[in-house]
Amino acid sequence: MPRTVIEVRYPRELGVISLRGDTPPLSWEHSVPATSVTDGADEDHFRFELSFPLGALVEWKPMRDGTLWSSERNYTLLAGESVSVSPRFEKRAGYLDAAEPHVIESPELGRELRYRVFLPPSYVEHRTKRYPVLYAHDAQALFAAAPDPGDAHSWRMDEALNELYDYGVIEEIIVVAVQTKQHRLESLSPTPDREYGGGRGDDYLRFLIETLKPHVDANWRTRPERENTAMIGASMGGLFSFYAAWRRSDVFGRAACLSPSFWWDDRRMIHLAQEVCPIPRPWLYIDSGAALSQFEQDANVRDGFQHTQAMCKALLNNCYEPGVSLLSLTYAGFQHDASAWAARLAIPLQLLFPRVA
Repeated sequence: MPRTVIEVRYPRELGVISLRGDTPPLSWEHSVPATSVTDGADEDHFRFELSFPLGALVEWKPMRDGTLWSSERNYTLLAGESVSVSPRFEKRAGYLDAAEPHVIESPELGRELRYRVFLPPSYVEHRTKRYPVLYAHDAQALFAAAPDPGDAHSWRMDEALNELYDYGVIEEIIVVAVQTKQHRLESLSPTPDREYGGGRGDDYLRFLIETLKPHVDANWRTRPERENTAMIGASMGGLFSFYAAWRRSDVFGRAACLSPSFWWDDRRMIHLAQEVCPIPRPWLYIDSGAALSQFEQDANVRDGFQHTQAMCKALLNNCYEPGVSLLSLTYAGFQHDASAWAARLAIPLQLLFPRVA
């Protein structure tokens, strides 16, 4: 019978790990102890060397101290495989770290800003682990657990993340979401628009890089490198997310732009994408809805589809590769609103932070 190796990474001071499963020598009634336990740099390694019948598909689950099941869905493997996991036992879902938003002074904007921090379920339990960070805009409309009284709908990002964590298909991340309800057009617009004004996007970007990010990196266990720092936004937040990654790709290595307002300032960002290519090149996800009828005139129903297509064409004609450095998707019949973003949010989240192990 082929040898199967399961490695469970977990802090030994919190408990002893054993396994249960559906295929002998595992069973759902009795725990099998580790073959060996070694000290790791951050966490201990519980190693299980098991023999299953050739071709067996094994369903299994870690236990702590023989009494507490891990909170994830059951794991599966094929006999003969080697796997490594970091289970959690104490929390099943991610959570906002405080009942009320944090407040931070921005010298760049000359005012206070508020932000929320959404922590992954393993954050307290895996006490030395560090996490990628997703910076998001419009925190007032992001979380179902913290609805804004003035918003009828939210992106329900907390629910989307927790579903993806439950399936184990994305890396656990820290979300830092800035409230942008006040001064929204001013802060999220890279340049002024003839009709709507604005244009303080560079100040807001400096706030994120020079004030907020150092504060976050100092107070939470982040992975601060550009490849582990991403940004997401919709509408004006999508426009700004593109601009932030384009201008400061040394800080933000990835950006997801949902229904971005590329029409702003006579499509200035599209012209910018034609003129230069940043080094290093940020990975981009760009999407939009699209009207079902070609004669539709309502801008919310059309969702800027033609502007998004123009941006993607500009990027591909300059320095981007489809499916490699740029992924663009269209959602027929999806309008320009939070309900539409909530319905498709799981897609960019999986693309930004795919599970790698």
